Amino acid sequence: MIETLQKSKIMAGMRRCAPFVLLPLAMGVAQAAEQEQAFELEEIIITATRRAEGTSIMDTALSVDAISGVELESRGYTSIMDALSASPGVSVLKASNAGPSVQIRGVSAIVGASVVGYYLDDLPYTEIDGNITPDLNPYDLNRVEVLRGPQGTLFGAGSQGGVVRVITQDPVMNEFSGKVSAGYSSTKGADDSHKIQGAINIPLIDDKLAMRVVAAQVNDGGYIDLVESGEDNYNEMENTSYRVKLLWTPTDELSVVASYWSSEREGYQDWADDNYEASYSLSNMDTLFGLGTTELSQPAGKDFLVAETSNDLYGLKVEYVTDDYSFLSTTSYLEGSNWDGYVFKTPPSFSLFGDSPKLDTFAQEFKLSSNNDGPWNWTLGAVYLEMENQKRNVLVFTAENPANWPILEGFGLGLAEVTALPITTLESESWALFGESVHQLNDQWELTLGARYFEDDIKQSDGAKGNFDKWTGRVNLAWTPTEDSLYYANVATGFRSGRLTAKHIVDAGIADGVNIPEAVEPDEVLSYEIGAKWTLLDGNLQLETAAYYLEWDDIITLVSGFVGGSIEGWGVNANSAKGAGFEFGATYQHDGLTLSASGNWNDIEYDGDVVDAGISDGASMMGAPELTWNASATYVWPVGELSGFAYIGATFTDERTDYAPGLSYTSDDFTVVNARIGVEGVNWSVFLTGANITDTNPEISQLAVFDANGFDAVRMRPATYGVELNYNF
Repeated sequence: MIETLQKSKIMAGMRRCAPFVLLPLAMGVAQAAEQEQAFELEEIIITATRRAEGTSIMDTALSVDAISGVELESRGYTSIMDALSASPGVSVLKASNAGPSVQIRGVSAIVGASVVGYYLDDLPYTEIDGNITPDLNPYDLNRVEVLRGPQGTLFGAGSQGGVVRVITQDPVMNEFSGKVSAGYSSTKGADDSHKIQGAINIPLIDDKLAMRVVAAQVNDGGYIDLVESGEDNYNEMENTSYRVKLLWTPTDELSVVASYWSSEREGYQDWADDNYEASYSLSNMDTLFGLGTTELSQPAGKDFLVAETSNDLYGLKVEYVTDDYSFLSTTSYLEGSNWDGYVFKTPPSFSLFGDSPKLDTFAQEFKLSSNNDGPWNWTLGAVYLEMENQKRNVLVFTAENPANWPILEGFGLGLAEVTALPITTLESESWALFGESVHQLNDQWELTLGARYFEDDIKQSDGAKGNFDKWTGRVNLAWTPTEDSLYYANVATGFRSGRLTAKHIVDAGIADGVNIPEAVEPDEVLSYEIGAKWTLLDGNLQLETAAYYLEWDDIITLVSGFVGGSIEGWGVNANSAKGAGFEFGATYQHDGLTLSASGNWNDIEYDGDVVDAGISDGASMMGAPELTWNASATYVWPVGELSGFAYIGATFTDERTDYAPGLSYTSDDFTVVNARIGVEGVNWSVFLTGANITDTNPEISQLAVFDANGFDAVRMRPATYGVELNYNF
């Protein structure tokens, strides 16, 4: 069913989902007499089950969240990652500004492909052996869906912990409309920030063709000082995005959507001490090259700490719907790049840029689903992906007199010149077949069975290559004894593809008698889950809870050792991990007041030592907090012919630990409190905003290796206050 069916199901951004905070907006409140009836928990239809018809969250026998686009905007989010952090069991690990990694239910990894699937509409964002997720601007979205737990059957590789689906707003036929939002904010001890965003819906042919155009630019002022170079508030960030979507409906059954989404994020690293200061210098190169003592010492400015990402996504979705079945074809092409700058503060000190000049992915999926009134329905699908990624390191050396540095002269380097090491090209060609069968056993019981077969051929420009394949499946049993209650049991698997080892490392291992694998096999997560959902108090109270147990086998892990005369790192299928978890969500609404609370506890631990990776038996999963929770209150009330609006919310993230041989780093736990208050008219609104209003200053995250090399931790933006104006037409 065409995604635009969501519009009729969303009432002013309210949704039927306990774990995310409900945020009802005023209706313009010219109809004050109707307000009391308007404030009720309404369902939002999701398509996470990928069946012919969508389902409401409270009727879906999975642990799933959805936050509507209206709610995202009413909260003032300019980052998808900020929204995801409010979902129980989800945390965002940020080691650099080129892109964070997302973990769900304690399934977290730094090395190898991503452990969380990430989709823009039905188009996958993925790269070979890469774990960077684009932090997109969520303006003018239909919704964001979060599926917790392995989703290897319907979504395939890279969905061990869960899946995030970013669903954009479709064009609306026969309606010329638009909106614009502008904001300004001031941060304690930092530069000011501002944003301007807009969307316009243009009907082109009645009932047949419409277009939607979205543009946004967000500029965040810097708040960290580079002491040695004298650059204050250096870590500014500019996020620019454009989106065009064209919807053609030549018949009632057929719809075609062509889309383009461009996103560019330009900024600098957010590492700092507790005074929001950072210090880097290019020195001690004698330690690196064994040239003896030198007097080289030069401050490193912000140009050495650049972090940039660029993504362009082209998509074509063709959907044909009849009374009996639904056929969906999605075609996408993603091209992108990222650039990450580091300056090592301990010997040897030099600047290292991680450069991925090419991230190309072509994806084609076909899906056929039945849509009948009988007791049995099914979904069948096929997927083909072709990817090419290029990666390299770029070394920047600075010498006052290069002639005195024979090693530099050998590289042909002059003052502050750059050496680009050879580019490594990775190519992947993969395909998968999947199917799911849904059996309505009787009026109360439903059984779902699913399976997927995946095969991936990967090769590297140095001659390394590997072939990987995997079977995954799902069994789900749902019981609905009443229309307001749902109980389910779910057993599911998720996986990610294997990875290759650089050929020169394998050869060095052979020469030194060290067994280094040429290819690392896929790893797999097996999850057992029971859950329940209830709607109580005439629909004003919604409760969700789930308990689960995970087993993660053959974890792809980075180890290091001395081979070929130097320290090298390579991947292995190391130990396993296992443990239990529990999550809950509750939302209560009465008149204009909405109270919400949710949380997740997980106790996933490593099973066995991996000395060469710095992991010990019983250690918590790297980068995964044991506890997360979120609580909020929203109140909407009449103010004459207008509406008043107030919101306050708090999100807690427990400490997180990362490991390396002989090293470990543990972040701070922290609670972030945000608030908004404002007034709304029929087609306009004004808000006063506050982010991190308690001005907390924790060490959010860092990698153990970076910490050992003198990098400060990532720091949260200090208390920020602002004003936001919105206008709809």
